[in-house]
Amino acid sequence: MAGRPSRTRRVSSDSRSPTAYLIGDSIAGGYAAAVQAELAGEIAVEVRPENGEDSRHVLERLGAWLGERRYDAIHVNCGLHDLKRPHRSGEFQVPPAEYEANLRQIVARLNRHTARVIWGRTTPVIDGQPAAEKDFDRFNRDIAAYNQAADRVMAACGVAVNDLHQAVVEAGVANCVSADGVHMTEQGYAILSRRVAAAIRKAMTADRGGIA
Repeated sequence: MAGRPSRTRRVSSDSRSPTAYLIGDSIAGGYAAAVQAELAGEIAVEVRPENGEDSRHVLERLGAWLGERRYDAIHVNCGLHDLKRPHRSGEFQVPPAEYEANLRQIVARLNRHTARVIWGRTTPVIDGQPAAEKDFDRFNRDIAAYNQAADRVMAACGVAVNDLHQAVVEAGVANCVSADGVHMTEQGYAILSRRVAAAIRKAMTADRGGIA
């Protein structure tokens, strides 16, 4: 169903295959199974066992998710929860400056577990859709500031960037973003899963850094 993230699963890594790990929010949850299927028999893909939510939560939970394991690549995103504006305050859930600082710590932590961190840029939203049912707003205009903050961190740290935002824009936001204004349609998830699978494949051989 459009806009409903598919259930993620954690798989045991095949020691004969390269390994990758996916970290993200419900958007990642929606494309994870398709990425696993796309790379099956080629790269063993594991998925974080819970919604990554915002950058604070990712930073807090990385140790529990990764333990002492190492991976050939880790694809990570957070941002849509960070830029939420709760109605009670009107302020960002995680302000941009804190978000940027959190991402620096996240990358430093991930570098202990892989030589290939891949950052997925945050995808567009359609303004106003959650307002009737949620106690917060998201605004598409805020996404640029958060993506720019992430871009600065990834450039400074030499992390490859997977431009999921541009992939959705090029395919058409109306085609890719579901009626809830945040999650993807079937077409949107298909586009993102292909982009993520391709980025992981590329990371296995490409130099680090740059925007794909």
